[in-house]
Amino acid sequence: MNIPATLDLNQAIETFKQTIAPLLAVGEISSWDGVALKAREEAIRAAALVLAGQVIALLLHELSEHPDSQREANQRTRSSRGFMARSQGKRRVKVLTVGNVVVEFKVGYILNGVSQQKRKGKRKAGQRGPSQGQGFYPLLRWLGLEEQVSPLVWSVVAAAGMLSRSFAQATEQLQQWGIELSEKRVVRLTYGFGQIGLALTDQWLAQLQQGQLPTGQTFEGQRVGLSVDGGRTRLRYNKRGRRRATKRRGIRGIGENPNYSPSMPSMSRASASIQSNYRSLMTAPLPVSKDS
Repeated sequence: MNIPATLDLNQAIETFKQTIAPLLAVGEISSWDGVALKAREEAIRAAALVLAGQVIALLLHELSEHPDSQREANQRTRSSRGFMARSQGKRRVKVLTVGNVVVEFKVGYILNGVSQQKRKGKRKAGQRGPSQGQGFYPLLRWLGLEEQVSPLVWSVVAAAGMLSRSFAQATEQLQQWGIELSEKRVVRLTYGFGQIGLALTDQWLAQLQQGQLPTGQTFEGQRVGLSVDGGRTRLRYNKRGRRRATKRRGIRGIGENPNYSPSMPSMSRASASIQSNYRSLMTAPLPVSKDS
């Protein structure tokens, strides 16, 4: 069940105190055990998450009401505007934060118009009038709120969706941490998060090809090993001995882990050491890692 934002810090803290006070009572000492303590911990966690959601909701409200927020949002999202874009005033939107707290505020809406040439043609059944184009909320796009969830909630949902065995399991785990979403929405948020990552990768590759990718100092002065994780790859080897009557040589299949490959010719010695000691590398401390 969604909890409406109070937008009052003192009231949120007072509600938290009233909720947490009974949970701090010890009572009869003989009634305590591991199960009772776990249940009390979960109740305290739920109350703390609601308080955190109320604070985040207050922050989002303050950002939306700032006199310069709409101007900054319009400037940051200028590239998303079409030639015939026009303002449609402000509309009410709801954003979900941690603890299942929902905050509602008014934000500006921009509609990208459609040219007369694209408007020609028949409309689909059930649709009325000419197409008005697609719009967006500059403030939501600027702050990463277009999916009507806070960036932290979106990141947690995407991580649970990618790391869990199924989206049903991810949905259940998210409910334990105060994020109650349907399984379909968890699927959409997870895949949407992945699409953004792929778009960023394509953008960085395009910048690299054009020589415009900014360089950093993350790997400066370090030896780097690169690998491609394909799980256990099954390799085929020819058996020794004479060929069979069919003129074919027998083969044997062995599942092996992919080896590390050298990232630069000058690092071939370090890479050879990594390949020969692959098993010991599994427990070796690596200062920097990149999981693509």
